[in-house]
Amino acid sequence: MLRRILVAGGLVLALVVGIRIGVRAAEKKTIDSTPPESIVINVDEFYAQHALKPGEATRADKVFSSPRCVVSLVSNKGPLIGRHIHTSCDEIVFVYKGSGEIYINDKWIPVKAGDLHVCPSGIAHATRVVGAGTMEVISIFAPPQAGGNDRIMLDQ
Repeated sequence: MLRRILVAGGLVLALVVGIRIGVRAAEKKTIDSTPPESIVINVDEFYAQHALKPGEATRADKVFSSPRCVVSLVSNKGPLIGRHIHTSCDEIVFVYKGSGEIYINDKWIPVKAGDLHVCPSGIAHATRVVGAGTMEVISIFAPPQAGGNDRIMLDQ
């Protein structure tokens, strides 16, 4: 009886240790992002520390990237980018502050803080600020754009 308890206990211990070692190995192998750990960003503080410089119209700071997605915090004044499509990724834009317009479904739609634009690959879209203010957005590409930029401009 004691022998069975010792053998069973040994098996359970080996299983637990094996699982822990396997999890640690898997964690080390699957970390393929920049930065290589979980992060929390206070968006208000980030934008305050990464404000547009005088004369600068756009600033995009990549805050996370992996083979699955790229997240950037973007500040913009004036026109951001003309109508274009992406051939390899979907794009998600969350308007954090300010207002502007997003071109979707063949028309310009007003957007403001709190609005979310989800654009599948291959759909024409564009973003612009209307007026003198700054629009701050969180931009997510999933997966990342092929070659770092798969944008095909529609208006030359």
